[in-house]
Amino acid sequence: MAQVLNASNTSGVYIKLETTPGTFVAPAGGDFVPTVGTPKFTPRGPGIIRRADVMTPYGGELAAKTGGIGWDISFTTELYWNFGSNAFTANPTGTNTVLYALLRSCPFKIASGGTNDFKFISQALYDLSASRSVANNQCSTFSIAYEEIGAKRYEAKGCVCIPKFSFEAGGKIMVEWSIKGQWRPVTDSTPLVPTYTYPAPLIGTNASLSVISPLGGSTSALAKVTYDPGFALSDVLDAKEEYGMGIAMISLTSSPSIELEVADLSENLQPAWGDAQSNLVQSTALDVTLTIAVDTSVVFTLNEPQLVQWPTPGESNGYRNIGLKFAGIVNANSVADIGSIGFYSPV
Repeated sequence: MAQVLNASNTSGVYIKLETTPGTFVAPAGGDFVPTVGTPKFTPRGPGIIRRADVMTPYGGELAAKTGGIGWDISFTTELYWNFGSNAFTANPTGTNTVLYALLRSCPFKIASGGTNDFKFISQALYDLSASRSVANNQCSTFSIAYEEIGAKRYEAKGCVCIPKFSFEAGGKIMVEWSIKGQWRPVTDSTPLVPTYTYPAPLIGTNASLSVISPLGGSTSALAKVTYDPGFALSDVLDAKEEYGMGIAMISLTSSPSIELEVADLSENLQPAWGDAQSNLVQSTALDVTLTIAVDTSVVFTLNEPQLVQWPTPGESNGYRNIGLKFAGIVNANSVADIGSIGFYSPV
């Protein structure tokens, strides 16, 4: 069974982009990333196995290294974004969000939705690069240090990650991060002290569906929204690496999806459930807009959406909430932007 190393309340997570993918860059106090709850760091791979009783022509013991060692890391953060930052750039920085290193290390295509607007779009193909080119199909890597009071410390390099976003009515937008990184022996235990400035986490004051969408504008309330970009992480073994693990691969293994808990669903004005039974792929995008403040919003979008999960007859709770799941479908009419999360503010 893999050992899970849980961080304590006195721990810190520090993340820094790498100038060369897979080459460790030591984070500093300003690279602190605030997490919610308990981060988990799990060593993976069979690791180093010492076989003490194997005789060789030269006698003595034989120490054998089998497989590889890497880190599986997971933690949750609140969503931070500075809507008053500089104009769009394909490489977001700390000016945009304290989470910029994480967002740049996902295989998102980062596109402009306007002068100051950012869209993070799911894409299937990418290259590793320290900076994104004009083609915008790169994925960066980062180094991470996790440290507790008393200088207990773990480090990883060549890290890539995938996020999952969620929001409940009137609450903060949360992000669950799954990370794979290469093992690195700790050589420096000098304690890190957080030094950071960042805006308050985003709180949605309202959630709404686009008027022209699979559910239409008659849906009056959303209790919960979850957006999954559709990515998956896979291990890569590399015999040339000291510990056997290469930089992990990210692939778009499933369609980007939006799950909704819909309250007060109008039975008279909604499209017929026959559309769901016929698996109709809609030609109109599904947009879920989370209003942050006047003229600022976070928008989850699926193009070519299809209802892929719907409640059984009679399924509801005391507030008449029902759970629905839509997926962005790739077909002959699909556009390149299958699913995205966008940050929108006035020009």
